[in-house]
Amino acid sequence: MRRDMRTVIATLLLLGLATPCFGAAAPMGPGRPMGELGFEQQLQQNRELRSFVELRGYPDWVEEVEVDSTRPLDGYELRLYYLRFDREVAFTRAFILGRPQISLRLFDRPMSPVDRARIEAAYLAVDPAKRSELAADRATASAERAERVANTVERLADRAEQFSERMEEAFHRSMRK
Repeated sequence: MRRDMRTVIATLLLLGLATPCFGAAAPMGPGRPMGELGFEQQLQQNRELRSFVELRGYPDWVEEVEVDSTRPLDGYELRLYYLRFDREVAFTRAFILGRPQISLRLFDRPMSPVDRARIEAAYLAVDPAKRSELAADRATASAERAERVANTVERLADRAEQFSERMEEAFHRSMRK
């Protein structure tokens, strides 16, 4: 009973101390993509993350970001990206007496266009079907541009030919006089 009371008091104290830390955590570099095995380990360790994934489903992209934060918060955030919902969600852990005791969801916000483009580019790097489809689209667009240029050049050549015929006729008329 006494231990439970201490845990409750420590938790309340931690939340009171952690609140100012939420605004202070700033990314220190680019995110490191996390594979399925690493994400499964995180799911086992972080209760808040596990319940969120059970509710929303598996994310499209997961990465671990090192952040500049002070204790009691962890130095890493786990960011989940849901392309179909256009959402970015971040999770971290808070430490009590040197052990991660509390799982926290830091934010749930719309995904930035830069992050969306970066993730879609990463998907293209591993999806050969999508890459070939985009390459075919680019080839078709290039062929259409080449055809438009060829038509323009052909029209200009016709105009130049008509101009030279008029000049030749004008020259012959001037010679007859």
